[in-house]
Amino acid sequence: MILRNKNSYPKICFEIIEQLREKLPNYLSYHSIDHIIDVANVCDNYIAYYNIPVEIANLLRIAAICHDYGFTESTLDHEERGIVALQGLLTPILKKEEVETINGMIRATKVPQEPKTFYEEILADADLDYLGRKDYDEISAKLFKEYMHLGVVSNKIEWLDLQISFLENHKFHTDFAKKNREKLKSKKIKELKSLRLAANLK
Repeated sequence: MILRNKNSYPKICFEIIEQLREKLPNYLSYHSIDHIIDVANVCDNYIAYYNIPVEIANLLRIAAICHDYGFTESTLDHEERGIVALQGLLTPILKKEEVETINGMIRATKVPQEPKTFYEEILADADLDYLGRKDYDEISAKLFKEYMHLGVVSNKIEWLDLQISFLENHKFHTDFAKKNREKLKSKKIKELKSLRLAANLK
C-alpha cells in the first residue's frame, strides 16, 4: 500500500481537521476535535509499539482523523455516513484498496466493535483508549454532557448504569491495550458500582 503522493498524508489530515473544526456541532462535547486528535495520538503509540510500516501507519492515522467525520451530518449511523462523505476527499489521492482499508478501520469503531483485521483492532482500541486511563472521569464527563443533550440519559443514575453496563460488556482487542488499559478499566468498574450502591442507599 503506497500513497499516490507521499505528501498527501499530512495534507488530507490537516484538511479534514479544518473541516471538522468548522462542521462539528458545538453540542458534541465528547465527539469533538479533541477526541479525534486524542485517538490519532493514541494510534501513534500503537505505531511505535508494533513498529508498523510507514505506509499502513499513514492509513491508520488518516482513519483516526476520519473516524467520526460522519458526526458532521448526523449522530445516527455516523460511521457509514462518514465513509460516504469522505469518498470525494480520499479517492482522488488514495488507491481503491487504501480507501477500503480506511473504511474498514472506521467501521471497526462502531459499537459493539467487531474489528476484522489487526489494524482495525488498533483503531477500535484507540477510539476507546480512555476507558483504561487516568483521565477517564474527565473524558466521561464530556460524554455525559453530550448524552444529556441528546436525551440518551436524563440523570446521573441512568448515566452510572450506562457506564457500568458499557464497561462490563466492552473488551480490548490488542495485546497493547490489554496490557496497559485493562487494569484501570477493571478498577473503574468497581468504583462505579460502589457509587451506584451508595446512590441506592440514599
